Amino acid sequence: MCGIVGYVGPRFAIPILLDGLRRLEYRGYDSAGIAVLNPAGEIEVEKTEGKLKKLLEALQDGGPPGFLGLGHTRWATHGLPNEVNAHPHADCQRRIVLVHNGIVENYASLREGLLARGHKFVSQTDTEVLAHLFEEEYDTLAKDGYGVPILPEAVRRGLKRVRGAYAIAAFCRDEPQVLVGARLFSPLIIGLGQGENYLASDIPAIMRHTRRAMVMDDGEVAVLTPEGVAIRTLEGEEMHREPLQITWNLESAEKGGYPHFYLKEVHEQPQAIENTLRGRLDGNRVSLSEWAHLDLSEVNRVSIVACGTSSYAGLVGKLLIERWAQLPVEVSVASEFRYGAPIVDERTLVVLVTQSGETADTLAGLRLAQEKGATSVALTNVMGSSITRGADATIYFQAGPEICVVATKTYTTELVLLCLMALDLGRRRGLLCEAEVAEVVEELRQLPAKVELVLKDEDVLKEVARQYGHRRTFFFIGRNLGYPTALEGALKLKEISYVHAEGYPAGELKHGPIAMLDEEAVVFAIVPQSDTYEKVVSNIQEVRARRAQVLAVATEGDEEIQALAEEVFYIPPTLEALTPVLAIIPLQFFAYHVAIERGCDVDQPRNLAKSVTVE
Repeated sequence: MCGIVGYVGPRFAIPILLDGLRRLEYRGYDSAGIAVLNPAGEIEVEKTEGKLKKLLEALQDGGPPGFLGLGHTRWATHGLPNEVNAHPHADCQRRIVLVHNGIVENYASLREGLLARGHKFVSQTDTEVLAHLFEEEYDTLAKDGYGVPILPEAVRRGLKRVRGAYAIAAFCRDEPQVLVGARLFSPLIIGLGQGENYLASDIPAIMRHTRRAMVMDDGEVAVLTPEGVAIRTLEGEEMHREPLQITWNLESAEKGGYPHFYLKEVHEQPQAIENTLRGRLDGNRVSLSEWAHLDLSEVNRVSIVACGTSSYAGLVGKLLIERWAQLPVEVSVASEFRYGAPIVDERTLVVLVTQSGETADTLAGLRLAQEKGATSVALTNVMGSSITRGADATIYFQAGPEICVVATKTYTTELVLLCLMALDLGRRRGLLCEAEVAEVVEELRQLPAKVELVLKDEDVLKEVARQYGHRRTFFFIGRNLGYPTALEGALKLKEISYVHAEGYPAGELKHGPIAMLDEEAVVFAIVPQSDTYEKVVSNIQEVRARRAQVLAVATEGDEEIQALAEEVFYIPPTLEALTPVLAIIPLQFFAYHVAIERGCDVDQPRNLAKSVTVE
């Protein structure tokens, strides 16, 4: 989820590019770079590792003059976050330069072919492959006498060989007034000016310069010159589109029009889940190439090590691995892991789950796993983070940057990734047949669309939060896969609204917590259709007998539950294994709107930090 900005027109490009990158830095802060076509007709590139301020320092003298340019702020997906892998990237002849947001799924096979044909690569990124593909197509078209501009057609032809997701901005030194953009599954917009035009991955990058924009659709290639814009499909069909008038202010634009990053990231979950799945479903099978090299044949137990929200995702992972792979699984809170006597040896698979990859306690767990000779796999969202440099394998969430301190989209992508791992383990151990795997894979493919459906119920949750947001205590209950959801729902409410909330296995209420229930208490029951449905219904009856208020998350079509709860929030039917992904979303909304009712700082709750780097 990188930031892209491009400009063509009569003004010097660099100030415009840098201003756009400042507005987009929330989309990526591993590295940053710009490319400008100077008056001598040469491409000048400046890029730096780390946050945008390093690039700004490198360009204190204003940088090279030029009227055509690209800028990029990176969230790494392929290749470490360093200066070499930073964008922009160029071809062998340094004739074509581009920036890219997304994932080229078949980059390895494309790169192998390009190497065989004499191309030289300098980075480890999938993006550099695109520059070389476009170079090949450009050379072929030029030899065949194709009329200028050549670059748009070279991009179209090159992209037909690409699988994956992309938003691309590119220019060629031989075509000094042509800027080309293309998109598939990654956002890209066109800003329309007077005698100048812009490309960007998000609206904030262009708002200082224009309020007229066009949103590109998937499979389109745009050609921008100072005089105008032309859009065609990859097949060459010309497209006509009316401009939009942007009415947001800059602050709201950086959040996509949402009042808080938290809410924006909740709504980004369908795309985040799609990104997590991208490249990991091959027909009816799971393809986790990141850990395919590990020999897991001797593994006889799994230890999942994580903190906070990630540990609750780990509890879901435990249930799925035990169900599908028939391996005993222990979930340990990372800060406690090494202070007990963990049963870890060379036959243990240690799975370390950490959004930031920098959580101190989880890193300590990795060191213990290494000392014991265990096989270690890191699940993280941040490429090049500390956890990735020590684990035997790393599998990325691919969720994009999460700016809000509390986790939302990274939790649901953790759940999806742990589901994929459990399926793959079951297959490796010969315990799941092809049909069983195919059934889950089919439901995984439908998951983003089902999340979209749940997101449409936000207004209902908002009203319920207004009614119940000032109660003094909340309990969240569930069984089996509903229990981790109860824990995460309670944590979200505590984190951003500072309300007392606890999560329990539903059957544990009667072992003490039920003494807390009265007419002022609110119990949130996680009760989708499952093997434990009737048991949870019985627990709800116990709650009602103590006069507590009941809110419920249930499966569409369940009318019985309406007689037992003041409010019911429905999720679409799915496999029981995937219900945690859908069931958490109403709880995310509820926590948010309670926090708003109480006037809390949602994006930066008191006393909390995004990455806990001390023990």
